[in-house]
Amino acid sequence: MTLPPKPSLTEFERMFNDAPQILGRALDYWRDGRVSDLEEIAPSLFHARVLGSEGSGYDVDIRLDAGAETASANEAADNPAGTETNADGSAQSPGRHDRSNPRGRHVMSTACTCPYLRTPYCKHVGAVLYALRERFEEALPERTSSPNNHHVSPRPAKPRATMPHYVLYDILARIDQQVAESGGGNPLFFWSPLCLQYAEHLRSEKELQLIDPELAEHLVLEPLARYHERHGHHHDGDDHDGHDDFGESDDPPVPEHLADNDPYDPYSSYGDPYDPYGERAKDPELDHALEGLRVVAYNALHSTDYANACVNLSTCIQALTAIEGTYPSDDHTLLEESAQLVNQIRCYMENVAQYADSATAGKALGEIANAAYTPHIQFQQPSNAAMLLASALAFAHHGDKIMWAYDVIDTALERFGPAHDHELEHEVLLMPRHDLYRYVLMVAYDLRRMADDEQGCRELWDANPDAAPLLLMHAATLMKDRRFAEAHRLVKDHLDRRADKLDADREIIHNGLLEDLLPHGWHTVLECCAEGMDDVDRLADVYRFLIVNCTTRSDAVYVARLRYLIQANGASGEQWHDMAAELARECSRNITERIRTQSDMPLYEANGRRSSSWRNPAYERLIVDERLSDAALTYCVTIDYPSMPLLKTMAINHPEDARQAIRNALPAGALDAKSISPGTGRRGMTTSRTTYRQIAKQLRRYEELFGDEEMRELARRIVEQYPNRRALREELAFAL
Repeated sequence: MTLPPKPSLTEFERMFNDAPQILGRALDYWRDGRVSDLEEIAPSLFHARVLGSEGSGYDVDIRLDAGAETASANEAADNPAGTETNADGSAQSPGRHDRSNPRGRHVMSTACTCPYLRTPYCKHVGAVLYALRERFEEALPERTSSPNNHHVSPRPAKPRATMPHYVLYDILARIDQQVAESGGGNPLFFWSPLCLQYAEHLRSEKELQLIDPELAEHLVLEPLARYHERHGHHHDGDDHDGHDDFGESDDPPVPEHLADNDPYDPYSSYGDPYDPYGERAKDPELDHALEGLRVVAYNALHSTDYANACVNLSTCIQALTAIEGTYPSDDHTLLEESAQLVNQIRCYMENVAQYADSATAGKALGEIANAAYTPHIQFQQPSNAAMLLASALAFAHHGDKIMWAYDVIDTALERFGPAHDHELEHEVLLMPRHDLYRYVLMVAYDLRRMADDEQGCRELWDANPDAAPLLLMHAATLMKDRRFAEAHRLVKDHLDRRADKLDADREIIHNGLLEDLLPHGWHTVLECCAEGMDDVDRLADVYRFLIVNCTTRSDAVYVARLRYLIQANGASGEQWHDMAAELARECSRNITERIRTQSDMPLYEANGRRSSSWRNPAYERLIVDERLSDAALTYCVTIDYPSMPLLKTMAINHPEDARQAIRNALPAGALDAKSISPGTGRRGMTTSRTTYRQIAKQLRRYEELFGDEEMRELARRIVEQYPNRRALREELAFAL
């Protein structure tokens, strides 16, 4: 079990991110006045007594850090206003780890004498943290009561809104990380200072005389052509022997400066330039065929004949992509090699941008752009095509060359745009073309942002309001500046334009900007913005949407989060119950609508009954927690094999329906020996121990709900149908 990171007392709710139901119970304990004898027994160590649910008392200790009392004089001198600053000197958002406020002190450790161990922190610790935070609030200058009161009163009738932060800080931290990786200022999609670092590394190594482009083409293509003849697709009708050995006569001519006695070694201790793991292709023949390509690429990357070097690099990446399309490989050797070469080309273009004159740089960039336009790169590897075009980003910081970058990227935007889809010969090409266009939009954004072209960024956003990557970047940029209301409005407007909001969410779950942080797509962004705004209503709206559309058990936690949010901000238990009942009706309507409109949802036969998997774990949690018996009856009709908590809830008002639900789960023929088993044509119940154990399991469920006597009566009915089955009587002996 991993403990969450230490938060400040201001935001201690983060400690309960994985157990919001515990936080809700802690709030109830504090409100009920169960926390008493809160005192500081040692510097920064606080002790309190919490009355348990069964009248027992538990001791809780909480240690805080020293807070503002030990803040350094240097901090005070550098920041006289008492406001923390970020690394770039900008002020942090209010209340975030504010050391000038005692409430900003961090929770270093907690301990409780209760036996609860399922989560890192128990409800007793949470209750004391609420009390401790209130004590510090009362200790501020306007406070009139004594700071040594040992009894802690519950929250007043009009409580301060308590906003949990489940996603806000992780997303903001990732955005800050993206900003740092992009060189500061604003997050970018693709460009990074690492490009400059690797470019300097290339330049620091020995400069090589460039191989003539005509010879380079021969060195690259001839070995690959021979390999393709042996292993590729043949159209000449000849019977090719796939086991011919490469002879000395097959080797292409090698120029003198690349001979063995030359000190140059393309695979020196620096390593294979396309294999960061020190591994080579699994196929030795393929490895041999790629030798020429690797030599030419390495040579070009270490040449200052920039225009012709880009000709050779273009030849290499085109040849590598072409052979990749015909080589059946499960080790992704060529895919990784081509991606590595593309990245090295991008870095090499940083040197072109810095050291070549404008005309030469424009010609070099044109060669790389032409490679991106070749059909096999466009349609086989659209991401590589986009990254080749992203080489133009190297020119963004050079005023005499930036026009080449705009020319290449804006031309690509036009040529790969939807207006040219009709020119494609086959519909199957639409998907890679659309992928490429999406990547190019991202490259275009990076160019405008790197060139400080704010107007260009806005025009790009306005021209593509529903392009998911650009929209996410726009929202991230606003969130970086803590403009959460604008980011929320931006995303909300996008979702309002979409007919299927869940489909829109799925489009952005996997993204390169906030990867693994958007489990619910745009709704996670809305959740983050609502937390940033401390807007209870907007956050509750997100929770309701996620509950209604829940399909995974992990999302059932949003019921507890919504309950805590509503009750922590003033709603009574009765008010929450009414809200929960209405939310349950909305869940039911959602399932009904999905059944009506999504007819392709798979149905399956189970013991002669058609069942579907329209399960909503959050709806189930809502039904059980709020004891919504009528909702349980309606819901259990749509699912197969209701859980015991659902059956218990159903039995509150509908006991006979709960009995029937368990009887329906018995094997076919268990209650009627004359019935015909579906799919077999045989009368009665299948003879097998597995079938009898299934009956035993249902009888135990029956006993848990309706008692031992009813269970035994049902067991006798089953055995009476099959009096000669000894194994059945043995399996059900516990119930007879």
